[in-house]
Amino acid sequence: MIKNAATKYGDAVAVKIYYAGKDMDYLKKYGMITKGTMIVNGRKKYDVLSRLVIEKVIEEAVRGNGL
Repeated sequence: MIKNAATKYGDAVAVKIYYAGKDMDYLKKYGMITKGTMIVNGRKKYDVLSRLVIEKVIEEAVRGNGL
């Protein structure tokens, strides 16, 4: 869902998916995250995700609205 929402912004959005139990490099930077966690610009963390939330957050990040 996140990749699909980000595709309309092309190179303006970089999506990195971390897989629990497989990728461990996120632990040092972000700590434990839940199955449905989205981190924007390495700073803002979203745990309650829906398609609307994801699209809004990505749009705000691309616009540079303080995220």
